[in-house]
Amino acid sequence: MKDYLRVKIRTAHPGRVLERLRAAGLSPLAETFFPDTGLLVLGYPAEGVHERLRALARTLPGVEIEETELAESPRPVPRRFRVGPFHFFSPLGVERPEPGEIYLRADLSFGSGSHPTTVLCLRALSILCEDGPPGRVLDLGCGSGILALAAARLGAKRVLAVDIDPRACREALHNVKTNGLSGRILVIRGSAEVARRGRFDLVLANLTIGTILALAPEIRKALRPGGRAVLSGFSEAQAPEVLRRLTGARVFSRLTLEGWLALVLGF
Repeated sequence: MKDYLRVKIRTAHPGRVLERLRAAGLSPLAETFFPDTGLLVLGYPAEGVHERLRALARTLPGVEIEETELAESPRPVPRRFRVGPFHFFSPLGVERPEPGEIYLRADLSFGSGSHPTTVLCLRALSILCEDGPPGRVLDLGCGSGILALAAARLGAKRVLAVDIDPRACREALHNVKTNGLSGRILVIRGSAEVARRGRFDLVLANLTIGTILALAPEIRKALRPGGRAVLSGFSEAQAPEVLRRLTGARVFSRLTLEGWLALVLGF
């Protein structure tokens, strides 16, 4: 049962952050700082999540809150989890994965595997690949590279993983190398402009609603005729807005989890 909220903060001064939190009555149940990545992880009870996050934002203006997640422990721990056919291992230090596991470090970027939109994309990917692996895949806004890694494990021949955040690219590249997939996954800093038009059998885009809307035309152009796109990062209520931006899109399936939505589309 996920009884705790974990908040990831990027900072070079964890002591100052904690002092400000104590002064505001927002001391966490637990705090863990990783000096090699500058990541401070705060653990709180899961009750009143939205109010707590708003209070943190007011108390820490200008501090970068990178990711939030519900977890079974207030502190980060080495984690093994499964989504469909995928078995992931997220270490804290130098621990190594077991055979068959996908090594996943997600300290610097979005893509720990906990967020519902990531789960939905992984489920959609596994369903799409039941009839055979895609040839070429574009992971747009790859974060930790979790979707690119999963696509490669399902047999994708070539995967282009792109992100505008250099930290995400570094982390994705680390994960690709550690999983021995450098020959099939190419990590590049950038966005849709680095992808050749009409090149990809599958586009994976787990992004914010604003980014999805902005990149919708480019997502369509990247697909070859008959290709598919898996889009997530938005709620069920926002689906009509997304589809309006993707003129002529055919919805092949809709997957939902905790109010979030993933769409599998073709043109």
